[in-house]
Amino acid sequence: MLNQNIRNLALLIQDAVRRSPEAVFGTDKVSAPMADAFQTAQTLCASMSGAILKGQTVAFVGVTSEHYLIFWMACQLHGVRTALINPHYPQDLIREMLLDLNPDAVAFFDDTYRAPTHPNWASIDARNAWSGHLAVKSAEVPRSGKSHVPVEGDALLTGLACDGSEIACYMHTSGTSGRPKFCALSHSYFIRLGRFIADSLGYVRNDVVFAPMPMFHINPLGYGVVAAWTAGAGVLGTQRFAAQNFWSTVKQIGATALVLHVTPLQMLMKEADVDASAGHQVRVVFGAISEFLGMFGIPIGITAYGSTEAGGLCHTWHVRAGDRSLAEEGPTHYAGRVRFDAEFKISEEGEIHVRAREADTLFSGYLRDGTLDPSTDADSWFHTGDRGRVDHLGNLVFIERMSESVRVNGEYVPIDFVERSLEKEAELSEFAIWSRADAVSGQRVVLWIADPRIDLEKTLAAIQRLPSIMRPVEIIQIASLPRDTGVNKVQRRRLHDEHALWRHEVSAQ
Repeated sequence: MLNQNIRNLALLIQDAVRRSPEAVFGTDKVSAPMADAFQTAQTLCASMSGAILKGQTVAFVGVTSEHYLIFWMACQLHGVRTALINPHYPQDLIREMLLDLNPDAVAFFDDTYRAPTHPNWASIDARNAWSGHLAVKSAEVPRSGKSHVPVEGDALLTGLACDGSEIACYMHTSGTSGRPKFCALSHSYFIRLGRFIADSLGYVRNDVVFAPMPMFHINPLGYGVVAAWTAGAGVLGTQRFAAQNFWSTVKQIGATALVLHVTPLQMLMKEADVDASAGHQVRVVFGAISEFLGMFGIPIGITAYGSTEAGGLCHTWHVRAGDRSLAEEGPTHYAGRVRFDAEFKISEEGEIHVRAREADTLFSGYLRDGTLDPSTDADSWFHTGDRGRVDHLGNLVFIERMSESVRVNGEYVPIDFVERSLEKEAELSEFAIWSRADAVSGQRVVLWIADPRIDLEKTLAAIQRLPSIMRPVEIIQIASLPRDTGVNKVQRRRLHDEHALWRHEVSAQ
C-alpha cells in the first residue's frame, strides 16, 4: 500500500526502496536491486552538488540506457527538473528546442548523441553514471537556482523537500503540427498517474515491468518506471525495441507486465513468433488488443486514450482474448471509461476536451519563453486536438488526430479503419493512407505502399469493397515509409516527399 503522504518522486523512490530493496531497476542489459541503484543515485547527487541546484533544469539527450535511468533517478532525488529529448531529431531542431527550454545543464549518455552546447549551460558527461561517476563542466555564465534545503538524515537528497505542484519533468510533444512543445509535469502528476496505472494493471511487489520504449515517451516513464515504484515492483527498460528478440528478452528477465503502444504491438503481431513466446510469465499488457492477447496467451490487457497533457492518460478499457471489438474507429479500437479524477466532453466540432477533477491530474502547461501557459480555456478544459465520439454506454471512442484527419467532400475518412480493412482484405504490409489536395473534393485519399510484393489485383478489389468516400484514388509505390526513429510511428506528412517508384490511378466503379 502506497504511503498517502508521498508528495514527490524522491519520496516515492525512497519508499519503494524501503519496501522492495531487491526489486530490479535498470535495463535488460544492466540492472541492479533497487537498494543498490538508490545508493548509486545518492553518489551521483554528491557529484551534482554545487554545480546543479534544486529547482534547476537538466536536459537529457539520449536513448534509454542504464546510465539514463540511474541519472534520472538521481535528478529526482536531488530535486532537479529534467527535460527528456528525442535524440534522433536533427541537431538543428534539438538546438532550437534547447534554446526554447534554456536549461541550466545538458547531459549526454553516449558519444553518438552529444547535445548542442552553449556557454550558459553546464555540461554533464553521464556515460559512467551507473558506476556512480559524473563529469560536470560548469557553465561559463553562472545561473541562479534554489538553494539546497537540508533534509535530516539525507543531506544531499534535496528532492525530498519538493512540493507536489513543483515541476519534475518536461516532456516534449511529437511535433506533428510544428516545433515540439515542452509539457510541464508536476511531481503530483506522476504520483497520481503512477497510482492509477498500478491499480489498473494490478502491479504488485513481485512483478517485473518491462517497458521497451524510449524514456522521452510517457508510456515507459509514467506507466512503467513510476507506476512500478508505486507498487514496489521491479522495472526494466531497453535501449532499442527489437521484435526479433523480444520474447527471449521477456523470458530472460522474467517480465510479468509489458508496457507497449500500437506500433510495437503491430510489429510483434506481424512477426507472430508464438513458439518463441512459449514459456513467458506475462500476465498483463498495457496497450494490448484482444487479438494480441489470444495470439500470445496473455490473460488480460488494457487499451487507453490519453496524452502527456491529459494526465498521461484519461481513459482506459480492460480487454481479454476473444473480446469483440466494440468500435471500428481508432487505433485503440475503444478508449473506454474516463479516469476517476478527470472528466471529458465532445465539442460541437467533434474534438475531445478533458478537464481535471482534482489538482495536478493534467499537465501544468506548455513552457513558453520561460513561463508556463496552462493551455486550457476559461472553463479549464484542455482541447486535445483529437476527434472522438461517445458510444451508447457513455464511453469515449477515439477516432483520430484532427491534424491528421482526411476529409473528402466534407466527410471524415477514418484512416485506421481503412488501413485495417486493406491489411485484412489485400494482405498488405508496410503501407499508409494519407491525402492529397483536390480542387473538387477538398482532399483525395492516397495509398502509399513500401512492400514490393503487392498483389495489385487483390488490392484493387479490396479498395472497391470500401465505402466510396474511403476509397484511395491513387496507389504510389515508394522504397520505405518515413518513420519516427524513436517510436517507429509513420510520419504521414513526409509521404509527399518520398520518391515514387510507380503510380497507379484507381478507376471509380
